[in-house]
This record gives sequence, structure tokens and C-alpha cells, in this order.
Amino acid sequence: MTLARETAACVAVAAVLALGSCVASDASRCGDDLICPSGMTCAPSGDTCVDTDLVTVCAGVEDGAPCAVAGLPPATCMAGMCQASRCGDDRVTGSEECDGDQMAGQTCRTLGFYEEAGLRCTAECRYDRSACVGRCGDGIKNGSEQCDGAELGGATCFEAGFYEAAGLACASDCKFDVAACGGGKCGDGVVNGLEQCDGEQFNRTCATLGFGGAMTSLGCTSNCLFSNQSCLCWGGHRCRANMFRCDCSKLGGCGCVANQ
Repeated sequence: MTLARETAACVAVAAVLALGSCVASDASRCGDDLICPSGMTCAPSGDTCVDTDLVTVCAGVEDGAPCAVAGLPPATCMAGMCQASRCGDDRVTGSEECDGDQMAGQTCRTLGFYEEAGLRCTAECRYDRSACVGRCGDGIKNGSEQCDGAELGGATCFEAGFYEAAGLACASDCKFDVAACGGGKCGDGVVNGLEQCDGEQFNRTCATLGFGGAMTSLGCTSNCLFSNQSCLCWGGHRCRANMFRCDCSKLGGCGCVANQ
């Protein structure tokens, strides 16, 4: 019984349509990542697809009870499934990971690689990943990786937002490890590098920027530059210190008045 073509078709369509027409026929979901094609169902363990009749024959049956499935030798129900295992019969049973063209719903991608195709089954019914392409830990920066092992893709701490280049490393999840980066960065709450401010930290005030007598405080943008939008007098006016000042002594509130 060979379901390779149907399995491949369901996996390909499901990746685009997220349980579209394949599931609408006789396919079903197994966990979060696997799609079981027609004729297969999720194993009681919940992490692989097996032939439906292997599960059906043991439904409601205690472990140890005999089970018989067409095309297989007499076997025993274990953990809700008929554990008839004979490598080479094109049925994934027992401890087999795969059998012939049957991959139990797995692909290179579900096994941690970036490309879908390439998974094969060995003569011992174990997965052969040798033709799978791209994964975190292979020493090659690919997929959505920022880095992989010693391969940083030419990046330095500068690309991670720091003000000194040296110190960038790669973490085990193929993302930048910035623990050794120095010089500070925008967003660390310290005014350093060419920053005018950082969070609540400033090296200037509204007054020193020329907004004399401003009644509200200076702001800092997300890229650590001054935001003088808050350096306002009453009515939304900015009072340039060399010409005007903010005066709140008159009736009606504060306003800009000429310096004398």
C-alpha cells in the first residue's frame, strides 16, 4: 500500500492552504505540524502518522490483546495501536520511523530543516536526512538565520545596534549573541556614542537648546535624538531664547514675549 504521492500532495497543499482541500477530503491534523494523508491517522502518541487500520483494530482493546491486520503477521495491541512491525512492508509500525515511501507524515522541514524535500528511508526503516537542506547548526548561514556557528555573514556588533564593532558571536539558536558587544547602544538607558539622549537620560535641556522658559520637559526619540516637541510654552508656541521668552505672568496663561 503506497501513499507517497498522496502524502506529498497533501503536505505541499497544506503548507500553502493550511488544511485546505487535502484536509477537506480524508486528511487530518496530527499535533501542530503534521498532516496525516488519507488512509493514515495520528498515532495515539500524537507525534506521528500511522495507517488507520492499525489504530482502529485496537480501539477500546487492552494492551497485550492480539490483533490482526490484513497483510501483516499476527501482532499485539500496545499503547492503542497494533504493534505489527516488519520493515519493508510499506507500513510504518512498531519502532519504525518510516518504511519504503511511507514517512509517517514527516518531511525535512518538520525534522528541523529549511527545505521540504529530501527525506528518505533507509533499509532499516530509519530516516535518512543526508539530502535535507539547511538547518541551524550546520555551520552555514541560511534560511532565516542571523548566523550559524562561526559564520556571522560579515556582521559585527554595529549591525546589532552597538557602537563598537568587536564582540559579536552566534548563539545555539542561530541568532546573534551580543553579550560581549561594547560601547553601548540606543535603548540601554545610558547616553553614549553620538546619542543626544537615551530614554530618560539627557545631556541637554529645553533651555540649553534655545527654548527659553519652556514649561514642559525635553523628549527623546526612539533613535536617541532630542525631541523638542515638548519644549512648548502655553498655546503650543516655541519661544526662542535669543528673541523671546515664555511668560506666565499675564492674564490668560503663558505665552511668548519678546526679550527686553
